[in-house]
Amino acid sequence: MTQTIFRLRLVHLLIFGLSLLAAPLARAVDNDTQAEKPLVLGLLPSESAVSKFKHYAPLRDYLSQHLHRKVILETARDFPEFLKRSIDRRYDLLETAPHFVSATLDSKKYEVLATLAQPLAATIVVGTDSVINGLPDLKRHTVATPGPNALVTRLGRDLIAEQGLTGTDSPIFKPYKTHNAAYEAVLGKQADAAIIASNQYIKAMHNHLPLRAVAQGKELPNMSILAALDLPLSLRREIQETLLHMQNSSEGKASLQQMSYPGYRASSASEYEPLRRYSK
Repeated sequence: MTQTIFRLRLVHLLIFGLSLLAAPLARAVDNDTQAEKPLVLGLLPSESAVSKFKHYAPLRDYLSQHLHRKVILETARDFPEFLKRSIDRRYDLLETAPHFVSATLDSKKYEVLATLAQPLAATIVVGTDSVINGLPDLKRHTVATPGPNALVTRLGRDLIAEQGLTGTDSPIFKPYKTHNAAYEAVLGKQADAAIIASNQYIKAMHNHLPLRAVAQGKELPNMSILAALDLPLSLRREIQETLLHMQNSSEGKASLQQMSYPGYRASSASEYEPLRRYSK
C-alpha cells in the first residue's frame, strides 16, 4: 500500500512539474500568435474608401516597417457605423474625427496616441475663377458640403450663420458623401462654393486643384490616432513614439509628404471635450 501511495504521489509530482514547464511554453505560443496578428487601423469614412486607403497607404507601410508587424486598413460605410465599430473595439488602432474622440474614449477601450500637428478648421472654398470673395457673397448661393452631420459641415454652417446669412439670405446647402466630392462639385460647376476641412484644402493645393479659400473658421484639434487599451502597453508606446517622431527621419518625412501631413503631436482627452456637443 505504501509503495502504491508513493507511486501515485510521484505521478502527481511529475504531472505538476510538466504543467509548470508547459505554462511558459503556452504563453510564448500565445505571444507569438499575438505578435503575428495584423494590427487593424480603422479609418473614418470622410472620403471614398479608395481615396482613404490610397491616402493612408504611406502610414500603413511606415508603421508596418517600424513595428515589424503587418498593419491593414479598414473603414465603414458611414459615420454611425464607424463609431459603433470603434466603441465595439473592432479596431486595434483608429483614425477618427475630433468630435468622435470623447465618445470613443467613454467606451474605456481606447486611449489617444497622437493628433495631427496642424489644427483643423472649416474652410470655405470656391473655384479660382469665382466672383465670390467672402462669406457675404454666398447669399442664396449653392454651397456643397460633406454629410450633414460631419463636424466640418456643422462648423462651416455655424460660421456662415454668424455672418448673418440666415433665413431667406441663407445659402442653399447641398450635401455630398465626402469632402472631396464637395469640392469636386465646385470644380464641376454644380455648386458655387464648398465647406471642407482645412487638411482637405491643403491636399487639394498639393494636387494643384483650381480652388481658393475665402474663409476659415476657428482652429481645433485635428484627426487623431487612438489605440485599443487591450494592446500591450509597450506596443502602444512604441506606436505612439513612431508617430510622434515621423518628421524626424527621412523615411517618415517622405511618408508624411505623400499624405500632405505636417506630422503628429501628443494629445490629451481634455482637448476634445469642447467638441463633445457635435458628436450627437
